Amino acid sequence: MLNRLFAAFTLFIITSVQFSCGGASVVDPTDSESDVGSAAGRPAEAVIASAPELEPLAVSAYAIDGVSIELLNISRTGADAITVRWQYRTRVIEGIRLDAGDDPLDLARDAYLYDRVHKKKYMVIKDNTGQPVTNIHSDDRSLTISPDAPLVVSAKFPAPPDNVKRISVYLLGVRPFEDVVFSQ
Repeated sequence: MLNRLFAAFTLFIITSVQFSCGGASVVDPTDSESDVGSAAGRPAEAVIASAPELEPLAVSAYAIDGVSIELLNISRTGADAITVRWQYRTRVIEGIRLDAGDDPLDLARDAYLYDRVHKKKYMVIKDNTGQPVTNIHSDDRSLTISPDAPLVVSAKFPAPPDNVKRISVYLLGVRPFEDVVFSQ
């Protein structure tokens, strides 16, 4: 009996959170332009599930007017690495080209983490060719962002010792994100 009550309560909470956070919305099948229907010839009910936009850990103005950097996530990705994700975002309708010089990898190349506990700096991990381990590729020349198309960047760093729970993130062109708690 107690298990059934707990299961019902859990389902109620999940459903409430999902709908109150915009996690899913039900589309009225009569508004649909789709020709897809059920076997009886009636329109099929459609449920659109969209993940709510994640709240950034921190936001700061970037060196280019109209652009901000949102720190999205810092997490351990194994015993020896941390992955940091951030995005360049703008509200300028025409879009803005990020100036990364001749090399888009410059957006991540000079990034580093700073551990105040051990007074140690952690630079971006480099691959065997000396390039930073990031999701930006050197042949990627499309660094124009717009309100509906931010540029999400991730980079890998050496992990500090397990007892470090906060880290500062230094990215080129923006004030440091100090003492950010990260997921273990």
